[in-house]
Amino acid sequence: MRGPFNRARVESRIVHIRVATMEDCGLVATLHARSWQQAYRGILSDHYLDFEVEQERLALWRDRFKKPKPNQMVLCAHSNETILGFVCAFFRDDDQFGTFIDNLHVSLDARRSGCGSALVRHVRNISESNHSERRVFLWVLANNAPAIKFYESIGGKRVEEAYWTPPDGGNYLKYRYIW
Repeated sequence: MRGPFNRARVESRIVHIRVATMEDCGLVATLHARSWQQAYRGILSDHYLDFEVEQERLALWRDRFKKPKPNQMVLCAHSNETILGFVCAFFRDDDQFGTFIDNLHVSLDARRSGCGSALVRHVRNISESNHSERRVFLWVLANNAPAIKFYESIGGKRVEEAYWTPPDGGNYLKYRYIW
């Protein structure tokens, strides 16, 4: 199923959304690491972002692609074989909040182009049509103002807060957003 599922315009490019495969693992891991380096500078430790994030994210994605959970789906948004963004969802993951968007990352040059909202919309559509689940949620770091602004602009509502202990060993406030 490498064909397009959905199309969105990114600048002057047509973006296709498809299910990611093991072949995408390295590109997904790299995009994830770069996204964290850009978004979490000043939040996560510089040492982690400079020296550990790339290998740590690669190990995570190798594991996810090799041993996916039954409810996991990774989707890539691409144009001309260049991955512009991806989303990892766990369908019907939570009895109260529904489908969990665990990761949503868009490359710096594709931000503010509709790519991220297309990925979220696609997960919501799959969740409802294939899993009979209308509710979708994600967590976002409280210090990640651009992401919060984006989630609110596409209809996300903040419902609670908690703390996250990431691989750098810190402890950071995060918010749950629902749709």
